[in-house]
Amino acid sequence: MTFKGALAYLDTLGRFGWKLDLDRIARLCELAGHPERTFPSVLVGGSAGKGSTCAFLTSILREAGLRAGTAPKPHLITYQERVQVDGELIPEERFAALMERIVPLAAQVTRELGSPTVFEVMTLLAFLHFSECVVDRAVVEVGLGGRFDATNVLTPDLSIITTIGLDHTDRLGDTVEKIAFEKAGIIKPGARLITGAGYPPADPAALPVIEEAARERGAAVRRLGEEIRLDSVRLDPAGATFDLTTPELSLSALRVRLLGSHQARNAALAAAAALWLRDRHPRIDEPAIRAGLEAARIPGRLQVVRESPLVILDAAHSPDRADALVETVSELYLKPGGRRLLLVIGGSGGHDFEAVVRTLAGMASEVIATRSGHDASRSAAEVAAAARLAGVEAREVEPVPEAVMVALQAAGPADLVLVTGSIFVVGEALQALTRNP
Repeated sequence: MTFKGALAYLDTLGRFGWKLDLDRIARLCELAGHPERTFPSVLVGGSAGKGSTCAFLTSILREAGLRAGTAPKPHLITYQERVQVDGELIPEERFAALMERIVPLAAQVTRELGSPTVFEVMTLLAFLHFSECVVDRAVVEVGLGGRFDATNVLTPDLSIITTIGLDHTDRLGDTVEKIAFEKAGIIKPGARLITGAGYPPADPAALPVIEEAARERGAAVRRLGEEIRLDSVRLDPAGATFDLTTPELSLSALRVRLLGSHQARNAALAAAAALWLRDRHPRIDEPAIRAGLEAARIPGRLQVVRESPLVILDAAHSPDRADALVETVSELYLKPGGRRLLLVIGGSGGHDFEAVVRTLAGMASEVIATRSGHDASRSAAEVAAAARLAGVEAREVEPVPEAVMVALQAAGPADLVLVTGSIFVVGEALQALTRNP
């Protein structure tokens, strides 16, 4: 099988087959010889900040000299992004070889239980790669929810739940408490949990649900704002610094190069997790934490891709993420008398995209509504209608590369073009800007 053949096979699978059990992924793992049992892991769930927290923790592990696997999701440009070891994307040849092994297993599962989804097949592919690369630890991002997410066949000795907000309400429930219950499904009996649930500005209603689930399973808990203290957060256009206190260690003036106060919160969770893992990995020390936090990068998260006009890409797709984006952009780039903001925005299903558009459109001088090529994308007309409901006029321009070009043509050298609303919009914009810098 070639890499193109592997991608073509993925296209034959269902993208959305979420159901209330783990039967298909469990059977896939069984047929593959249970690769998920061959490496220690950290499972990272939550409504926002999962990807950044994974990036910070993986970077710390690498700086400590550990062989680290990571499985971020979704991808911006290529499926290879979802399977990485030591910061390297899985090679095309390796991807194709593993997929060739998976295809007959998936066919058997289809006969027994129905067709696996793309996500389930990619989850198994990641587990096989991590197992055969003999990683010291894998950091795995939950896809949707937690309790019935395919990644939850792992048995991590430490889980992280970042923060809880209203996301995927069509599948996870229409209240923060219901969503917190689903996210808490990644807490394992007798294991450890680190959480930012309830930490301001997050909804405090989520934390009691998380704590109750941990109590029922006998899991030790450390909470941001309680056992983990984050202080003296200072933002600047190159990132943020902060002080951190955990039961193991107090560290001052930690530095991250990702933008926004929310990234300080994500970094604090990752650093606290790394320190809690020192009994398993003694090589994790203060220099590794400092270097790992500062070295961490994640595309599509307040990523500056051009300076004049300033172009920033950010995959804010939920109300919480939109609020964080407004806070950061306003503080760093839109001070009184400063530049205009031209907003290129799209949306997708599963999130309250009207609230996202309403929040972001309020700081824009001009809104350009667009649509990505993803199946779940909202039309540009729907996005524009949401902007108009917020009292802001919007142009409709499809596809995403054309919308970006329209924004660049309308922007002055000192203005800001912000591309956001969904990771799929950001991915298409990044490809277009890379091809035509």
